[in-house]
Amino acid sequence: MAKSHIAEGTMNTLVGHGTVFEGSLNVSSSMRVDGKIIGKVTCSDSLLIGKTGVVEASVKVKNATIGGKVVGDIEASEVVILESNSSVDGDVTTKKLIIEEGALFNGTCHMSDEVPAKTRQVEARSVEQTSTPLAMSSEPPQV
Repeated sequence: MAKSHIAEGTMNTLVGHGTVFEGSLNVSSSMRVDGKIIGKVTCSDSLLIGKTGVVEASVKVKNATIGGKVVGDIEASEVVILESNSSVDGDVTTKKLIIEEGALFNGTCHMSDEVPAKTRQVEARSVEQTSTPLAMSSEPPQV
């Protein structure tokens, strides 16, 4: 299995197994998907799609590690990793693409050291949103 880039940021969003989310999802850090997302995903850091995860959406992220299934285009400013039993049906734009043996990729790939303008704008907005101070609480977060 390839090294996941999730450790770079804080994982603050989880779409659990059995959960279906429809619509646009904007995450200001990293997220994991074990359920299903239909629509659009924008994530300022890393996206991890587990083996049971299904994403039928356009995806804009910094890093993506795919263990499940993606139907839609992926735009990643850094790296996309397709794990051994993953499936991607869509176009990929990234600096680095890692495809493990056994992964399925149906689409085209555009690789460049240049970060796409749309991704730069998304990352800039995410930094602005997270730069405000957060209130601290001694209580654990509600899940």
